Amino acid sequence: MIEFSVVIFAKPHQEEALLDALTPLVKASRIEQGAIMYDLHSCEDGVFVITEKWESQAALDAHEATPHFKGFQDKAGALVEKVVRLPLVKIG
Repeated sequence: MIEFSVVIFAKPHQEEALLDALTPLVKASRIEQGAIMYDLHSCEDGVFVITEKWESQAALDAHEATPHFKGFQDKAGALVEKVVRLPLVKIG
């Protein structure tokens, strides 16, 4: 199982546009084969966190090849200041 969070920082004044771009990505990703969890959170203005859990690396690789993921990537350059990926390891 693959589990991680992605922290996405919006460029100034792009918070709403980034949320508009993330919403269809999350909706489509949740119903992909191999997706166990794909949740979007906001922790402060302009900072979004996606928590993902996938059955396998193959499922994650397939996700990253989907049109909705690639479409978001195409939009992200104009909307995203910084992305931090945090791998999660269950310890208890």
